[in-house]
Amino acid sequence: MAPPSGGDTMSYAPPVGGFPTPQRAPAGARPAALPGLAVLMIVDVLLELALLGFDLIKQGAAYLPTALGINYDHFVRDSAVNFAATDTAFVVALVVLIVGAFSGAGWVRGAGVAVLGVSAYGSAMVEIAQLTGNQYLSHAFGSPVSNLLLNLDLILQVMIALAFVLAVAVTRRPAGAQPAAAAAPVGYPAAGGYPAPFPSQGAPGYGAPVAPQPVAGYQTPVAPPAQPPAYGYPSQPPQAPPTA
Repeated sequence: MAPPSGGDTMSYAPPVGGFPTPQRAPAGARPAALPGLAVLMIVDVLLELALLGFDLIKQGAAYLPTALGINYDHFVRDSAVNFAATDTAFVVALVVLIVGAFSGAGWVRGAGVAVLGVSAYGSAMVEIAQLTGNQYLSHAFGSPVSNLLLNLDLILQVMIALAFVLAVAVTRRPAGAQPAAAAAPVGYPAAGGYPAPFPSQGAPGYGAPVAPQPVAGYQTPVAPPAQPPAYGYPSQPPQAPPTA
C-alpha cells in the first residue's frame, strides 16, 4: 500500500555535542637528539678523512692498500698518527650510524655510544703514550707542526665521543615513561569502548517522542482543496418543509 501524499516523515534529533570529527592516531615518539648526534658523527668523519688526506699527500694513492689493511708498506715515517685499517672500519660504522640517525632509528643512540667510545679509548691511549713516553715521543707530539695538527685531530675526536655520550645520557627517557595521550574527540569516550547509543525518538520505553523538527528549505505540505461534488451537482444542506 502506497503511503498517503503529504504524509508524516520520521525525524531524528542530532546527537548531543554534535557529530565527532575523526582524528588521526597519535604518532609514536621519535627518539631524542638524533639530528644533533648525526652532526657530531659527521664532524668525526671529516676529522678521519683529514687524517687520510694527510697520508695520501705524503704517499700518494699507494697508501690506500695500507689504509684498508691490505699491507703495511706505506706508513708515513716520523708521523705521530696514521690512518689505518681500524680507521676505515670506524668511518664505515659512522656512515651507517649517520644514515640510521636521519632515518629516526632509536638503536643509533646505544650503538653510537659503543662505537665512538671504543675509538675514543684508542685515540686517548695514543695521546697518553706520546705525552708520558720518552723524550723523543714527547718532542714529536708538537714538532713538526704537522704532528701537532694530527694529535689535535685525535683530541677533537675524543671530545666528540664524550659529547655524544653526554647528549645520550641527558636526553635518555626514564624507564616506563610514555608519551602523553591525545585528547579524545567530542562524542567519543576518553578510554576504550564505545559511547552509549542515543535512544531512538518515539520508541516505546525511551520516554516521550520529540516533535518533528523543521528542516531548512522544506515547507510543510498544504492540505489539498475540497473535492468537487459527484455528478456535478452542488451539495445542499437539507431544508425544512414549507409551512402553510
